[in-house]
Amino acid sequence: MGVNFSPFEIGRRALHAAQLGLTVTGQNIANVNTPGYSRQSVLLSASPTDGANLRLIGTGVTIDGVRQFRDYFVDSRLRTETAISGRLLAQRDALSPVDAAFNETSGNGISSAMSGFFSAFQALETNPNSLPLRTDVVSKANTMAVAFSATRARLTGIRSDADRQLRDQVDQVNGLAQQVADLNVRISTAEHSATSASELRDQRGEVIRQLSEMTGVRSVEDQNGMATLTLADGQALVSGNQVNALQVQDTLPDGLAAVMINGQTAAIGDGRLRGLQDSIAAVGGQITSLDDLAGSIAARVNTLHTSGTDLNGNAGANFFAVPAAGPITAANLAVSAAIKADVKLVVASPLAPPATSATIAGAIGSLLTDPTSTAGSRTGSFSSIFASIVSDAGSGVKSVDDALMTQQAILAQATAQRDAVSGVSLDEEAINLLQYQKSYEAAARFLKVADDMTQTILSLGQ
Repeated sequence: MGVNFSPFEIGRRALHAAQLGLTVTGQNIANVNTPGYSRQSVLLSASPTDGANLRLIGTGVTIDGVRQFRDYFVDSRLRTETAISGRLLAQRDALSPVDAAFNETSGNGISSAMSGFFSAFQALETNPNSLPLRTDVVSKANTMAVAFSATRARLTGIRSDADRQLRDQVDQVNGLAQQVADLNVRISTAEHSATSASELRDQRGEVIRQLSEMTGVRSVEDQNGMATLTLADGQALVSGNQVNALQVQDTLPDGLAAVMINGQTAAIGDGRLRGLQDSIAAVGGQITSLDDLAGSIAARVNTLHTSGTDLNGNAGANFFAVPAAGPITAANLAVSAAIKADVKLVVASPLAPPATSATIAGAIGSLLTDPTSTAGSRTGSFSSIFASIVSDAGSGVKSVDDALMTQQAILAQATAQRDAVSGVSLDEEAINLLQYQKSYEAAARFLKVADDMTQTILSLGQ
């Protein structure tokens, strides 16, 4: 009777398969908290019969490889939702300080300062010869100018902070893009040499997710396993092992950053960069509105002030100083130096005879509620125009915050969908661990039985 050694081969393969299964299970358990990791499993198939000696059964188990659980459609959706969330989060964080910048809740903001200034002129109307009332007019005008300047400075600071964040983010994007290019090369090299690149693909997937959160890039993989990342207009940020780095270019007149790629404006469609760009534009619009309001107040007050007579009987001069170059803005709104030095130059009455009536002071005092004023594209009273500026700023922050809450729920759903496909379940891995352990023990026992049978057969031939 001949000795059949095929059970030893079957047992060896069974041990190898169980051992690999235990290793893969341990890899899953070890990476349960690793960002971007995709669950793996061993692919097994029954070995075919070899046809020799009329064998009717196979030769054990064949290891076909290690499979990653990954759904590219789900991954793409997750990157899309992550990009939207990144844009809204950046906007929310950048615009949140805007409400505090207007400082209206404390009673020391522009609204109360405007009310005090125009009320001081209305008080002067009752006693146009009063020096104390003129002094109060100048004092309240200074207070209003300081309020405009301080609010504008806060808004400018908020915009500058967002601009600095934008520049920092561009540096981070370039660093991550280089990582993707390096991983492209390593993945392609590994897979062309028949080596598993599962972990490298996970690393690259996580880096691409971060880039999507920052720039909203789209990812396409070629036949060599290399990912190409493109911006909203199709311009390639990463192509194979090449990176087209983003550049920052200062723009006039404020030196704010413009994001460029290959000498052209980079089309950032989503992500944190888009959110910061939108926030910078939004705060810039608020600054412009504030400048328009300050300029309109100064223009209307100066027009009325120069149409009357001061306490010395001379024609009135500009109440607010007109800069040598450029318009009056919230930054440079200031009472004329001459009027600061001599409050007698404050105009309350129409042209000669002086001090007989205070119709000029009354007209200036009424400007606060005059509905015919215009500031930029806004029309209405100065009080309503400023209220609309504050309202627009507040509603802008709230709308972003509401949108972010909704988007976070959508992102959580997409993340859960990805985890259902690619995430590691410790309960499932515990079952796999027990299964492979029992398989290993059974294979070892099978080999022991095969060995005992072989020894018995060999002993019969002695």
